[in-house]
Amino acid sequence: MLDVLATGYPSIDHILAASRLPKVGETALLDAVIDESAATFGGCGANVAVALARLGHPVGLAMVLGSDAAGDRYCRYLEGHHIDCRNILQLAGENSSSSYIFRSPDGEYQNFFFPGAADAWHGDLTLTGLDAVRFGLITVGTLHYNTAFLEQLIAHRIPIIWQLKPDIAAYPPTALERFVRHSRVLFCNNIEAQYLCDALHFEHVREVLTMGPELIVLTLGAQGSRVITADEEDGIIAIPVEKVVDSTGAGDAYTAGFLAGYLKNLPLRQCANLGTVVSSFVLEKVGCQTNLPDWEAVQSRYQTYFESL
Repeated sequence: MLDVLATGYPSIDHILAASRLPKVGETALLDAVIDESAATFGGCGANVAVALARLGHPVGLAMVLGSDAAGDRYCRYLEGHHIDCRNILQLAGENSSSSYIFRSPDGEYQNFFFPGAADAWHGDLTLTGLDAVRFGLITVGTLHYNTAFLEQLIAHRIPIIWQLKPDIAAYPPTALERFVRHSRVLFCNNIEAQYLCDALHFEHVREVLTMGPELIVLTLGAQGSRVITADEEDGIIAIPVEKVVDSTGAGDAYTAGFLAGYLKNLPLRQCANLGTVVSSFVLEKVGCQTNLPDWEAVQSRYQTYFESL
């Protein structure tokens, strides 16, 4: 039985420090040249899946990689983390998705994304093993793939967790309603919440609960997070990080930490605290998956800031 089957764009991440984020016509300095050997693994769905696997949960991934060397490396890496890869497709003759992320000294970044094989795939999606899946996780990906993934989860009555991105190609306003109505849990930040509210003509993200979700988790960066249900809205603090090196993937790590608690049926406040703790590890190193903790490390740091689990 898989606790979670996740989907979303994969990404081979190239993360570089820049002197600033330039405006049109301006130049910024980089701290290094782009080096393929220094690339790290990313992509929202994969980030959450690998983090959950590190925390001891059985998980699977459904996504499209290329048949290139990067795609081969990513598959071997995922298998090494004991992730179920039955629903990963490597598309012949295509390159895997890549991100080129430039980070300013104050932690802001710009991302230039090459969708590669994920966008080149236009087949009919057939997922295997759905009879043994507890939850499905949908993150940013192609609309064609994500819609097919959604419909198969609905057909198998698998509860859906949706991590939103304000990407008009991945989630055009006309498609948002169906994703909302069939999601049990929604993760978003302030920008994503505003995108959703504007599309659905709501004043506050809380109103989204009237359409079907049982729970909204609103992440607020250094200000922590808010857990919103029909009965309450609870604010959660962020814990201090001695030195923030790179924030790429921190939101995905929060999702994984929260879900680790949610899958254990822990109280929602403890789930949110776990999200905060797991994301704090990712902030300490460059890359989305380079500093993911195991459950023992999470418990140790959790007890430093919160009550015992």
